[in-house]
Amino acid sequence: MSTHDPVLARLEEALAEGRLELPRCADCGTLIWYPRARCPHCMSAALAWEALSGTGTVHSYTVNHRGQGDYAGREPFVIAYVELAEGPRVLSHVDADPDSLRVGTPVRLSRGLDHEGHLHLRFEHAEENA
Repeated sequence: MSTHDPVLARLEEALAEGRLELPRCADCGTLIWYPRARCPHCMSAALAWEALSGTGTVHSYTVNHRGQGDYAGREPFVIAYVELAEGPRVLSHVDADPDSLRVGTPVRLSRGLDHEGHLHLRFEHAEENA
């Protein structure tokens, strides 16, 4: 794993096994993204991890036509806020033809970690490989 943070390590471990899990506050019920040791709503430390569906919809997106670093030569690529079926919105990449995307497009998690084991959520059309 890429982190020494035990909260993120738990998420990365689940993603390495093909699952998306997030903590939920046992006191107020908030599902927490970005994972942390305390609930950002009520500050409780009583958290329990739960498995999520890994599905959602595109809430907002942008098409990038100029990449740098690892993204040089990969244009165009899509960065989107995906609203998970369970509620939280996550910033991610969507591996799809930009012309095929619209706000509300159903997507599913395709990868959670990059080739070095760092947190990097990627989604694809929900219909693909279903």
